[in-house]
Amino acid sequence: MKFVAFSVFTQKYAIEIEKVQEVMVMPKYLEVPHTHEFIEGVVDLRGEIIPVVNLRKRFGIGEDNREAKKYLIVLDLGGKKFGLKVDGIEGVIEATQNDISSSEEIGEINKEYVSQVIRKLNDIYICINPERIFEFSM
Repeated sequence: MKFVAFSVFTQKYAIEIEKVQEVMVMPKYLEVPHTHEFIEGVVDLRGEIIPVVNLRKRFGIGEDNREAKKYLIVLDLGGKKFGLKVDGIEGVIEATQNDISSSEEIGEINKEYVSQVIRKLNDIYICINPERIFEFSM
C-alpha cells in the first residue's frame, strides 16, 4: 500500500494515497466566521470551494506562530473535497502488511482519528482516518 506522509509538529502521519487528490504549498484562504475552531477557512481551488482543517488545532497541538511554510493536502472522500493544513510533507511511503499495526498499539494517543500505525525503519507514521477528521465539518 502507498501513503502520503506528512508532519504536524514533531509527529509523522500518513494517509492512503488513493484519498489524496493533490499536495501544494498552502494557498491564501478565506476565514469563515462562526465555525469550528479547527476549520482554518476555505480555499478556491480552480473554481471549487474547499474547506480546510488545521490539523494542529484539530489534534489540540496549538498553533505554530513561526512564518514557516505550510502545506495543503487536498483529499477526495467519495466526491467531497477537503483540505488538510499540515506543517511538512515527507513524501510517498510504501508499506507492506508487516509494516502496519493496529491503532491499539499506540498507547496514550487519542485514537479517535487513527486507523493504524506504520513502522518503516526507524520511523513511525500514524495513519489518520480522514472521514473522522472532517466529521464535524460535513
